[in-house]
Amino acid sequence: MRPISRLTVMLLVLVLTITSPLAVSAAAFEFTVTAKTAFDKMKAAADKTTAAKLTGQYTDLQSVQKQDIEWDTKINTLHYRNEESLLSTRKRIKEMDAEHLLKLESAAVQTKKKYQSLFIFYDTLNQQLKKAKSKKDKTSISLLNSQIEVTKAAVQLAKLDIKNKETAHKSAKTAAADKTKKLRALLADTDTIKVKIKAAKSSISSTKKQFTTEATILNQVVRKGDATASHSSLIRLNAYMKQISEQKQKIYAFEQQITSIIAKTDAQIASR
Repeated sequence: MRPISRLTVMLLVLVLTITSPLAVSAAAFEFTVTAKTAFDKMKAAADKTTAAKLTGQYTDLQSVQKQDIEWDTKINTLHYRNEESLLSTRKRIKEMDAEHLLKLESAAVQTKKKYQSLFIFYDTLNQQLKKAKSKKDKTSISLLNSQIEVTKAAVQLAKLDIKNKETAHKSAKTAAADKTKKLRALLADTDTIKVKIKAAKSSISSTKKQFTTEATILNQVVRKGDATASHSSLIRLNAYMKQISEQKQKIYAFEQQITSIIAKTDAQIASR
């Protein structure tokens, strides 16, 4: 399988973000030209106090919506970085100790091959001894017993060497698996945080629907020239935007927690 390029990762994350609730301003509101004309006309007809309240609420709404877009940018930027870092860290965990384990495995295999001719020779001597005994060839039996005794010691040492190499590989493999398990468990904490992010996004989506409904009401009462109802509607719109902003601040904080977990995991990988 070909490795995923940095550009591919960025594009994938971008696509996911564009289709997410935070891809654009969560609940942008702007008067149409006709509605703005009606709003200005209504303010002009209202007393100074009411007119000032209407202006203040509308200005606040524009301001908080601008901040909302800024939160989107901050969240998405950090989210891109976290997703790319998660892929990179998971890859590092997967590849961790791979080279070392490969060397140990190769050493065990090569050691077996190195002693293969010795084992064959030892087996051959024993077969010859068996034949000599069947023929009751005392001279051959004596000579073969001497050779077998010497070879047996070499075989025992060879088997011990092989066992040590295999044990070293097995122990390293077990240790690597244990390290991998712990690191993945640490990184898995990001999944819990992502659940919280999903919940915050759901809350934003719900509040956005309320905002959209209220925006329709505002347009209606503005066209009717109802200053009191318009002021109340603007207050509700600002309240909804405040709720959305609070949720986005939570999401940003959650993304920061993910960044911290990734950094902690990377630090542990580097220290091993």
